Amino acid sequence: MMNKTGIFFSLKWKIAVLIGGVFLLLHSAFSYLVYLDTTEGFVRNRINIQSRYSNVAYALTKDSFLVLEQFAELFSVTESDKPGQNKTTSLVISTLDKRWQQWQFIWGLESAVFFNQAGELVKQWGSTLKPKSLSVTNVLKNESPDHQIICPDTCFQFVMIPVMENSELIGVFGVSRSFADTVIEYNRATGSDIGVLVSSEQSLLFKWPYRLSAMTNLERNKAILDVVTQDYPFAEFLQQRKVIVDNDQSFEISVFPVNQDTDKQEPPFFLMIDDVSQELQTVNQNLQVIWGYGVFSLVISLALLLVVLFFSLRRVTKLSNALPLLAKHRYEDFRRVVGNKTHLSIGYDELDFLNHTVLTLSDQLEGLEKDIKGNVCKLIEQGQELTTERDFIHQLINVAPILVITQDENGIILSINQTGVEEFAIEEKLIIGSVFDNFIPQSEDEHLTRLKQLRANKLSQHFKIEGVLMVNPAHKRYISWIHSIVRPQNNQSAPIILSLGIDVSERKKIEAQMLMMATHDSLTGVGNRRHFQIEFAREIASAKRYGSQLALFYLDLDQFKVVNDNCGHDVGDELLRLVSETLQDVVRETDILSRIGGDEFTLIMPNMEKKWIESLASKINESLMNLAFRVNDQVYEISTSIGVSIYPQHGTNEHELLSNADLAMNHAKESGRGQYHIFSTDIDYQGQLTKRLYWKQVIEKALNNDQFILHFQPILDMRANLVSHYECLSRIKNEDGSFLMPSDFIGFAEELGLIGQIDRMVLKKAIKQHMKFKQQGKDIKLAVNLSGCSFNDTTIFEDVSALLGSPGVDPGQIIFEITETAAVSNYTAAQDLIKKIKSLGCSVALDDFGVGFSSFFYLKHLPVDYVKIDGSFIKQLDKSFEDKVFVRALTEVSQALGKKTVAEFVENEEVLEVLKGFGVDYAQGYHIGKPGFIE
Repeated sequence: MMNKTGIFFSLKWKIAVLIGGVFLLLHSAFSYLVYLDTTEGFVRNRINIQSRYSNVAYALTKDSFLVLEQFAELFSVTESDKPGQNKTTSLVISTLDKRWQQWQFIWGLESAVFFNQAGELVKQWGSTLKPKSLSVTNVLKNESPDHQIICPDTCFQFVMIPVMENSELIGVFGVSRSFADTVIEYNRATGSDIGVLVSSEQSLLFKWPYRLSAMTNLERNKAILDVVTQDYPFAEFLQQRKVIVDNDQSFEISVFPVNQDTDKQEPPFFLMIDDVSQELQTVNQNLQVIWGYGVFSLVISLALLLVVLFFSLRRVTKLSNALPLLAKHRYEDFRRVVGNKTHLSIGYDELDFLNHTVLTLSDQLEGLEKDIKGNVCKLIEQGQELTTERDFIHQLINVAPILVITQDENGIILSINQTGVEEFAIEEKLIIGSVFDNFIPQSEDEHLTRLKQLRANKLSQHFKIEGVLMVNPAHKRYISWIHSIVRPQNNQSAPIILSLGIDVSERKKIEAQMLMMATHDSLTGVGNRRHFQIEFAREIASAKRYGSQLALFYLDLDQFKVVNDNCGHDVGDELLRLVSETLQDVVRETDILSRIGGDEFTLIMPNMEKKWIESLASKINESLMNLAFRVNDQVYEISTSIGVSIYPQHGTNEHELLSNADLAMNHAKESGRGQYHIFSTDIDYQGQLTKRLYWKQVIEKALNNDQFILHFQPILDMRANLVSHYECLSRIKNEDGSFLMPSDFIGFAEELGLIGQIDRMVLKKAIKQHMKFKQQGKDIKLAVNLSGCSFNDTTIFEDVSALLGSPGVDPGQIIFEITETAAVSNYTAAQDLIKKIKSLGCSVALDDFGVGFSSFFYLKHLPVDYVKIDGSFIKQLDKSFEDKVFVRALTEVSQALGKKTVAEFVENEEVLEVLKGFGVDYAQGYHIGKPGFIE
């Protein structure tokens, strides 16, 4: 039996005291937290305000400097038809003397100075202000503007600008304005007071080694300044804020350097004073109201608690005695103590409901206990299955040949698979937790910007992009990324970014090789004709812009044909490589060397002088003649004929300069081997004109007398191993039965404007042969070459349409071939003509592809049916790795775009087998069949 001699203390009072104490403690803690939060909020707000105010001060200072700099730049560069330092200086001085007072008023100027090239003061306008001599020296040395703040009595902003004449420095011009304007503008913009502190040996501020140069509302702020400067050291306000209380008023004071762009803490300084009394008073009043409401709610809560406890604890005791039985799973004993479950009647309270609930709960727990025992085994089995599936998925992700990375909304990497770790080439622990953006170079602005937009839900669910993965400078990989945002179905967890990447470094390497092959000669490594055209146009534009001269060298090797014919093409190629290496050693780094033909080179010399031309031309031939080119004990003397044209004396565009350099080269060749000649307007170059006249007569005679004949070269379908079609090749038959080849007359025909007649004549003969094939029952296609000049011939399509519209003609059996160089150089006209020809039912082939292309853009957008790969990539295909890379890539791209590929210059079985392996569709060359007549 319990001993009752002790003092009885009711449970309700114990609970009331305990809970009341907890409430009181929580209220006190809450009030203290509110106090801290309010104080911190006030501090943060003031920090933001101070930061904004300081930014305003800096911005006003910079704007003022910009105004001065804009004014000074009126004199920074001068152009004179009659150069002369004294004349230009006089012009500047006279202009300022005439307009100084007007400009001083408009621009708010205080003074202006002008120094000569030696840094000596020439003249000064307005107030006498002497900028540091070091500033003048720096402006003269660096040829760049300089900003200063000078504080003799009051502070001034000073800007020094170099003055240039015809790109030469002739002096320094400086202007200034009062810094007080900036202080006033700050007060208007912020409503806060600001002053400027400058150095002073006799300080007007007690204990501070500075004096006030300017101050807004000085009379109002003088009292607080007297207190501050006497009671506090200067260091307590430098680059930090401090609240000072004086006469029941609170002021926030801070000091920071006027010059934002230096780390040195040196005058002049901005002194900022802001009255924060009202703000602090508001904060204190809010705290008092919160505390009062808290005390009132605490008292009411305790009173209500006592009432509830008094009526509730009697039944709680009975329930508390029964609950341990329920915890022990003694359900029958529990129901006996609590009582049988009855229906709830009107007027039941929470404890009645609790009794009813716990009885129901006991029934449910008893049933659940039985169910749990039955389900435990099932859960164990399912857990094992889930574990197996999870391990399989994890292993699948790790062995997948792509990068799989997850990151949160801030870009922090959450997970990465094994392939990703291998691509990063660092340990996984150094990757997890790092920011994904740190592995993307800052130069990839688009990649980083779109990632930020995806994380901020400003972009669609995913995007694709190719970029660089940069872990360290020595480890750079090109990755094709797909970034997707994944949101949980319950929308409660934060979304994650799933990044999938494929390493495309090898593809990028091949593309770079292909681009190199597109703009450089594969044999010599120097620029090709396409590269020459681009660089020549760029250099002419530069020379035109800067008023400089440039020289174009046109080089043609002497007796190269002798070496090539006697010793073979391999020896000729070796000679071209040797000549190219020698020329690269001779020319300057700024000169541009290109090979534009078989043995023809061009050299662009920017910023030239005539003596340099003669020196370089002589040096080139001296270097070539010193080469001991030996073939089978036979030594060949190497030299070149050089023609030179100069911009702008000999032409203002690429065509004129190249044509005149060609004429000069022919003139040099006629003078003997190893000569050079600079084009001269005094020479009529009668020999060249005579040659052109001769070919004009030959071509016109051949057209009039029907001397043009067609030879047909078979083109093999490599899949069917049958001849698919024939290419029509034009020849001129001489009276003695010999033939003139297209290389002999096509160039002159284009220059003389006769190529259009030849195109029409070839098409007529091709259609005639086509009709002959049809009569013989042969289903054979014919390929007809169309010159680049046809793109600008407005009547060519009408004539082609008329010829193909003749009775019995099947346009589907005619293939028109155009060269890639011609199509690219006149892309719009070529695209239009190709579409018109295809509308007639004909096919179109892109000939000599790969010689001058810069991208696959034209291959994609020109509606051609065949792509003929230039023979320069085919001849050595079985031996050259670079040619294999190019031909394979071109074949795959062409076929992916639905175009057939034709390989030219197939000379042996080895090359043919390589082409079959690459899947090339057709082959053409002497190994397939030589051009000839068809019976």
